[in-house]
Parts: sequence; structure tokens; C-alpha cells
Amino acid sequence: MATLTVSPSQAQQFSFLPSPLTSNPPTTTTATATAANTASDAPPITTQTTPQTLTISLQNNTPSTAVYAYITGQTLSGTLYVLSSTGTTPFFPPNPITQTLTPIPSSSISIALGPPGLSRAVTIPRLAGARIWFSVGSQLQFFLNPISGAPQDGQGRGVALVEPSVMNESDTNYDKEWGFAEFTFNEYQLFGNVSMVDFVGRCPVSLGVIRDLPTDAKERQQEVEGMGYGSGLDRVVESLRQVGGNWEKLVIRRKQDGLVTRVLSPNSAVVMGAQRGERLFQGYYDGYVRDVWEKYRREDLVVDTQNKWGVVRGRVDSGTNLLTFPIPGSGTGGKITFGQPSAADIFSCSTGPFAFPPLPPNPTETDFDVQAFRGNVGARLAAAFNRSTLLINPNQPAGEQIGTFYKSNSVTNHYSRVVHENSPGGRGYAFPYDDVSRTEEENVAGTVAAGNPKVFVVAVGGGKVNFAALGTAVVESEVQTAADGAEKVEKRVVTGGENSGKPAGKVVKSENRGMRTGRGRVKRIRGLLRRAVGWVKG
Repeated sequence: MATLTVSPSQAQQFSFLPSPLTSNPPTTTTATATAANTASDAPPITTQTTPQTLTISLQNNTPSTAVYAYITGQTLSGTLYVLSSTGTTPFFPPNPITQTLTPIPSSSISIALGPPGLSRAVTIPRLAGARIWFSVGSQLQFFLNPISGAPQDGQGRGVALVEPSVMNESDTNYDKEWGFAEFTFNEYQLFGNVSMVDFVGRCPVSLGVIRDLPTDAKERQQEVEGMGYGSGLDRVVESLRQVGGNWEKLVIRRKQDGLVTRVLSPNSAVVMGAQRGERLFQGYYDGYVRDVWEKYRREDLVVDTQNKWGVVRGRVDSGTNLLTFPIPGSGTGGKITFGQPSAADIFSCSTGPFAFPPLPPNPTETDFDVQAFRGNVGARLAAAFNRSTLLINPNQPAGEQIGTFYKSNSVTNHYSRVVHENSPGGRGYAFPYDDVSRTEEENVAGTVAAGNPKVFVVAVGGGKVNFAALGTAVVESEVQTAADGAEKVEKRVVTGGENSGKPAGKVVKSENRGMRTGRGRVKRIRGLLRRAVGWVKG
């Protein structure tokens, strides 16, 4: 497991960059324990300030009357946050938690969305590394673990959240129908994504944002439409069946009736397979990687960092057989190097040559800068390997053409290919650096972002976000949970929902492409290493 650490001044370059960005190893084999004691968000690159709280409209776009939502994350001071079932206040765990896998009563944190077509509004504070979980037909079970040696305060500090896992068959949630979307809401922006980095489930999600702009403003609303309920998963399954081989093994069926519950990403499948002694995709990319190495032994690989380091050129060193890039402005011949990645490294984007080497004792500002530079270049390499464009395009990502992704070579990330082919508008989020692109306009990642959000909309079940009915639904739901403040809530939501906001955005989105040291969180492989280095993340 790698850890990326940056200094406060280094963090000024990015809109979201924890310092340090760390992750604690799992403390249970039943599911993954994600500790909530990491550091808070970084300083801004813009003067934009978001509201102190955010309204989230949870829409039921499924045919089911039993749909539940859960919101988890970290406060900006680094403590665990779980929204209670009231939709307005946090859940406070018992104090102290002494046993591992202490269950959280589902009734304390599950938020029922009501019948199909209705919405439920909730309110959250600023959060980092947050998820909106949802389940259909039954409630999810979350657990708490004590963090060894960490004092507890009964308000989230000193405890770790054990989340549902798609990679552990003994998890009580394993056969249930569930999924999640990811977001960060800090002082400077809201960033959300539909996240299919771990799996594609039967119940997709769509995202929308209403921003603080005049009602006739062109950019008042953003939307990422999810796959169709059930039908999207079926199409992904059929596409992978046509590819065959290990790709068919990504399909997970419920043992009792054979129902397809989800399709794992290759990264998740590799991790899950290793637990059973299987070595899925071993050697899959080897021939392609060798060809890439031979190509760039003879010519330069040009990488546009789309950041302060500008354009850099790398070659495979014949002596070391490492892909080597000089560090801009080092003045001392400094360089970063990458060895040949395995298929598992390419799918995870965070192991092997894409892992961050440890910092030296008492690191300097230069050490932090080199880490960030390495992450930036590594993100672009990992994206190009997943899309299999390195043999046809020596200018990354400046020379990329979306039409060539996954098509120039039969050895490619077919999971990512079929996710995008079956997502409306081709917008999905299928591997950790799926947001690396030549320009913002060509970004195929399923993301929304706003520097001044009014309402964040999460439509469980995919399909179109119902912006037209949003104001009424939000008001009615909030009145139910806060009747004594109904008039105030109604005024805030209706005027906010109908006058959505101008994002802090242009600077954030244009300057930080591919430098995702936040929502490219360095914690993948099931909550361990959220990937670093992409647009702006959460």
C-alpha cells in the first residue's frame, strides 16, 4: 500500500488534496474497514467558498418501493461522519466502541426514499471522501471497529467504518442489490462521480447539480445520466461474454438462483481472485507492455502534465530498462522512473510502478513536489495503458482521440470499454484515472463539479434526473424532517433550486486535469488506496 504525502504549500496547486493522504489497512476479513482519521482537505487555489451545508435530493428512479440511502464520509477535521436517518443530523456511535464489527443499527442511518418517482432531501456538512450508498429491496449493514491506540470521543473520532464489500463473499451485504456514488464537498467545490471503478451493479445512479446561477444561465445545471435499471448491467454482461476468457469471470451471480448481481471491475476481480488463490489476468498485458517499451526505447514519449511542469519527454533507458523522465527545473539531473507494469498494476493504477515510493525522513518541499510530479505523469501513463493508446499516440494525452480508446489493440481494458459503450453519452467512471483527457470538453468521466452548488441530485436507478420536480420534492421532504422550520427551508430550497449556481469552477477544472490527488484518491483496492492524480476530486 502506498501513501502520498504533500506539504501545505504544495497542496495549493490542487482543489482537493489531503495532506497527508493515508489509508489504514483493513482490521477485519468480513468486510473492509475504512478508517476515518485521515487529514483534512488542502488549502484553496481559488477564493470561492461553498455554503456551510449542502442539500442532497435523493430521487427514487427504480420500480421498487423499498429503496434506502446512506451517506458516509469524513469531516474536514478528519473524523468519521455517518448521516443519521433523520437526514439532517449525524449518527453518533456508542462511546466507547470496544469490539470489532460492532453493528450500526440500520434504523439509525438508513434513509427511506419512498415510492418510485419521489424524492427525499437531506442536508450534510462539508465532507471529504464521501459516499452515497443505496440499496434496493433490503437495508445494508454497516459496522464499526475501534482504531487501536486512538482515543474515542463518541462523535466519530477513533473509530473505523466497515463498509459493504463486493470482494468478500462472507459479507452480509454481498448478495444484496446495492451501489454507491462518490463525492467531496469541501470549502471550494462539490465534486461527484458515478463511480464504476469497483463494479457495475443492477441499480445504477445518475447525478445532477443545480448551481447558483440565474435561471436562464446555460450552465445552471449539470447532469450525468446513468445506465438503465437492470438493462445496463445486462448489456455489460453480454458484451463481456462476447470477449470471453477472464472477462467473463467478472460476472457475479447469486448462488441460490443464479441472478446476476454485479460485474466486477478487473481490479476488483484480481483482488478477489487472489483471495481464492486465482491469478486472473496474469500476463495479460505483458506483450503489449514489451512493445510499448521497445517503441519508447527508440523515440520520446511526450507527456503534457497540464500543470506547472508543462510538457515532459521520457524514454526507456537501455541500461536500466526503466521509462525515465527528467524532473523539470531540478537542475541536478533529477529524474523519475517507471518499470514495466503488470496487468494488475494497470487495472489498479496504484501498484507496481504506479505506487508512490516512500518519502525520505524530514522531507523537503522538493520531495513533495517530486511526489506530485510522479503522480501526475503516472496518471497519464496508467490511463493510456488502460485505453491501449500508447502504441499509436506518443503524445499523452494531447494527441488522444476518444474514438481510438480501447480499439487499437485487442489487449485493452474491455471492462472500461463496455462501461463507456453502455453509458449514456459514453460517460462513465471505470478505472481510477478515467478522467485524464486532452481537454475538459473531451472528458469522458461521469463527473459533476460546482464551486457554488445549491442542490446535489442523486437519482437511484439511473435515467434522467428530474430537475423540473426538484424544488417541490425537496421542500416537501425537508418540511417532513424539520416542520418547525418549514418556511425557512422552503424559501432556501425553492430560490436556490431555481437559481442554481455559478461554479468556482473554470480555474479548478482547467488547471487540475489529471492531478487528482483528492478524488483520484490514493485509496483503491477496496478502500485501501484512493487513487491520486486527476481533475479535482472528492
